[in-house]
Amino acid sequence: MGVAGGEVTVTALTHRGAVRPANEDAVVMGALTVASANMTMPVRSVLPLSEPVVVAVADGLGGHAAGEIASEHAVHRMAEMSARLSSPDDVDILLKNIDEEIKDHATQHAEFSGMGTTVAGMLLLPDANYWFNVGDSRTYRIEGGQLRQLSEDDSPPLPPSDSGKPVTTNFITQSLGGSGSTAMTPHVGRDTEPDPSAWVMCSDGLSDLVSTEVMTRIINEAGSDEAAVHALWQAAMEGGGRDNISIMIARRV
Repeated sequence: MGVAGGEVTVTALTHRGAVRPANEDAVVMGALTVASANMTMPVRSVLPLSEPVVVAVADGLGGHAAGEIASEHAVHRMAEMSARLSSPDDVDILLKNIDEEIKDHATQHAEFSGMGTTVAGMLLLPDANYWFNVGDSRTYRIEGGQLRQLSEDDSPPLPPSDSGKPVTTNFITQSLGGSGSTAMTPHVGRDTEPDPSAWVMCSDGLSDLVSTEVMTRIINEAGSDEAAVHALWQAAMEGGGRDNISIMIARRV
């Protein structure tokens, strides 16, 4: 699939939104992480694919600073392991390890009980692309000028909206860490479409407030990925910005 190697351009922004006092989202781009940030302009990173690269967003859950700690731990561990992940099984094992590590930390610190984080992203190998997620953060493929969701929401099904606006819930059925008693099972799959490829990853601070149709229009009308990410963030803020907002566009060439 595709030509081995190449590079990926990642454009990212993470922001606390208009309501929350702090940003409990975090992002990872290969060995780079951004956590506890309040960015109003995107950053752009070009990463060679001579070795595996993970790009992902994480949305922390829990009171106090617990969500912030959980999401930051998740992205740091993914950054640490990024170049060593060579298969979907490696991603599955890493996410299960992060789940256990966050739960162990919460057990040792009562004030962090229930802390957890969602995650959604891509593992880009020299000859393959894999998507993964836990929770309701999302990964979309940009395909023929349209967005196709690859990730699988860990949230209960909801009736369709009469207004055309996104139908959302704050309830998720699993996360990394968290208070769930059932075993956490990551969603991991191969993106079988040929390169060159492009993906959008976001926390629900975007997808809950901006419909897929509007997201698609913004990306298609933007003159660059930096302009697209900034405009997506503005759209979420104009929609109320009631949650932290993280957005990434990754393009493999």
